[in-house]
Amino acid sequence: MADENINSNEKMDINESEAPEIRDTDIVFDCPNCGGQLAIDYRGAGLETKCSFCGTQVLVPIPDGMQLADLDLDSGEILKQLFATRRNYQKAELKIQALKTRLVQLQETLSVMQDAIAEGLE
Repeated sequence: MADENINSNEKMDINESEAPEIRDTDIVFDCPNCGGQLAIDYRGAGLETKCSFCGTQVLVPIPDGMQLADLDLDSGEILKQLFATRRNYQKAELKIQALKTRLVQLQETLSVMQDAIAEGLE
C-alpha cells in the first residue's frame, strides 16, 4: 500500500476515529525510511515488518528492559492466537465481499447518473 504521493505531514493527519487503537502493550516507533508512525504488538519485538506507509521492511525495536525470552509463548497461547487470527481473517473476508458488492452498486448508480446527465445535455 505504498503511496509515494503522500507526504509525511499527510501521513500523520489521520482522523482519530479511523486510527487503530494503540494499546499499552504496543510498541510505537517511526519508520526509519519515511518517518511514518508504526505500532505493533509487543510480541513483534525484534522481528521485521513492512511499513504501512512506504512498504520498506523495518526492524521492530526491542523496548528497553525487555528480553526476547519474555516473548516465548506456550502452545496453548499460540493456539488461541491462531484461532483468533482465523476469526479475524474470516471477518475481513466478509467485509471485503460486502465492500465489493457496495462498489458494484455504486458503479451502477454512477452509470445511471452519467447517462441521465448525458441525456440532459443533448
